Amino acid sequence: MTETCRAVVFPGDGSYEIREFDVPGPPPGGALLQVEAVGLCGSDVAQIEGVRVVPGATDFPIVPGHEIVGRVAALAGDASFDGVREGDRVAVDEVLSMEPLQVYGYTDMSGQGRLGLWGGYGEFMEIFPGTHLHRLSDRLPAEQLTLFEPLASAVNWVDIVGVEEGDTVVIEGPGHQGLAVLEAVLARHPGKVIVTGTSDDGLRLDTARAIGADVVVRVDADDVRQLVLDATHGAGADVVFDVATAVQTVPLAIELVRQRGRVLLAGLKHFQAIPDLISDLIVLKGLAVFGGPGMTRETVAQAVELIESGRVKTDLVVGEVFDLDGLDEAMRLLRRTEPGRDAVRVGLRHAAR
Repeated sequence: MTETCRAVVFPGDGSYEIREFDVPGPPPGGALLQVEAVGLCGSDVAQIEGVRVVPGATDFPIVPGHEIVGRVAALAGDASFDGVREGDRVAVDEVLSMEPLQVYGYTDMSGQGRLGLWGGYGEFMEIFPGTHLHRLSDRLPAEQLTLFEPLASAVNWVDIVGVEEGDTVVIEGPGHQGLAVLEAVLARHPGKVIVTGTSDDGLRLDTARAIGADVVVRVDADDVRQLVLDATHGAGADVVFDVATAVQTVPLAIELVRQRGRVLLAGLKHFQAIPDLISDLIVLKGLAVFGGPGMTRETVAQAVELIESGRVKTDLVVGEVFDLDGLDEAMRLLRRTEPGRDAVRVGLRHAAR
């Protein structure tokens, strides 16, 4: 095994860099993971800028990356990971513990301010005891398998809000998390699914339609309120998922949902206030409004099963994949600052070492 490896570091000041690290051994009771691929998340953009995305758990500097697929390179002699063996390909549940909250890609796992390999932007990672590892097959490329992470959150949100067969569902935001919600909703056999975005989201809305959305709407060009009313015979949607980062989607979700409908808020606004939110509509319409807190251990397992069964169109949402030498281009696409280009998703695939 190589003695050193590379990893991306976010200092938390708007910059990023690639540093060289010594490859560690597995921590006591833990494992060493050779990371194959990691999905880049929209929340990483805020993290680059120093936003503490996970309150109470975010540290800087940090090796980021929480949508992680890799192979177990070594196990400590006292390790126990539910039958996982050296050489197995696994998905990493990013939440190590809740009290204190520790999250791979966000948290200083040492508790001593030491910069370590605890995120998927590194070629290797330390995996600590108590981490949930979910075995994966070799059927798909690793970069497609990283979809398990946003899909696990999506499955949890669909469970929380209670999507039922025949429901009309609106999904606000066609980013990679919104497209994962679309996959999770379609698994419940809804009556109709409407995905909203802007005119800048053309590629993402086209992908939503290819996955199975019935209607896609450009909110800056179309009358989304009228389109939803027309699609529901004037009633409004049964369920609205807000998976966008724009603050305007929250009051719009309240408008689009029917009497006694359900709204789930999951798109992080990074602590911005929500203008034009009329709370009386929540009261008068008798709405149930839920927060989408993320994945659970059970929904990670369900997401892995959905992908392994072939019921998720991972090939449509893999997007563009780079190695560490293409990091600058990957980051421009993630930030949506690459002129004339967009990607439904951005990922890093580490070269075998």
